[in-house]
Amino acid sequence: MRIFVSICSYRDPLLHHTLKSLMENKSELGDVVYGVFEQTCKEDSLETKYPELAKHPSVRYKRIDPEYSDGVCWARYINSLQLFDEEFYYQIDSHMVFDKNWDRHLISNYKLAAVKHQTDRVIITANCGTFRLSEEGVPIKDLHGNITCVSGYWSFHDNYILGAHASWVPGKEDVSDAIHIFAGNFFTHTDWLKNVGLNPKLYFEGEEQYMVLTSFAEGYKLCHPTNIKCYHLQDTHTYITKQHVQQVIPQEKIERNRRRSMQELYKMLDNYDDRMYEEYRKYSGVDYINRKLEHRAVSRGIILPPDIVNDWEIPDRTD
Repeated sequence: MRIFVSICSYRDPLLHHTLKSLMENKSELGDVVYGVFEQTCKEDSLETKYPELAKHPSVRYKRIDPEYSDGVCWARYINSLQLFDEEFYYQIDSHMVFDKNWDRHLISNYKLAAVKHQTDRVIITANCGTFRLSEEGVPIKDLHGNITCVSGYWSFHDNYILGAHASWVPGKEDVSDAIHIFAGNFFTHTDWLKNVGLNPKLYFEGEEQYMVLTSFAEGYKLCHPTNIKCYHLQDTHTYITKQHVQQVIPQEKIERNRRRSMQELYKMLDNYDDRMYEEYRKYSGVDYINRKLEHRAVSRGIILPPDIVNDWEIPDRTD
């Protein structure tokens, strides 16, 4: 079973850490291809600083200068075109590190979910544990251990954008139902790309909602894994990978992309009738018709320290 890992990197100095961690921690049985689409100047690129990674036989590499980027959704769509005959698609961020055998774990969870729901239309997704960099620039995992998550939302804005958040909870024996998709840790069969697909016209906000609703409408089962085996860099809100930080793209282009993105989100929302939205409300507690969140859809915001994870009781989402 071959996995295509999609890594889109916008000026990210940690891309090499992510790629090395993936390679060093994949299982001996794993067959993995790494699709990299780097949006950075040539002198800072993987092909200049780490040519052994850019030219690695398991890497498919593309690069453009950062000022030509039209956002993360656009980049992920372009990068997905590098997929050839791989069976699974794993979409991640470019500043992540991984546990041993991350690949076999994802496939195992996919199989668990397929049996549980009696379909191969399955998505495995979660927020990540966290890591930080030491003074020497070495990744140090902070939140890790036997953990998984429960997804939820903290707000329903007037423009229909949902504020998503996930609570960390103890790991489980089986996959669990999810109401949100985390676009930076998203695993599914490659058929999803033709059944649902990525929308290059989205910019940033609305990406995950688009993925949730379109996947749900196509009969996909959203699942959290038994355990989280990946870790995301802490505090990236003002990180250089954001297009508005140390900006090289004209503001008018960013604003144009944002307007187009919202138009695309609204067009998607208009595609579905009240029956579909009612089905999703019954499943998730997210009421698009009345623009509100039921109690069961609200994130609890629980963060579990690793040393007490195994003694913690999982909260009841339905109370």
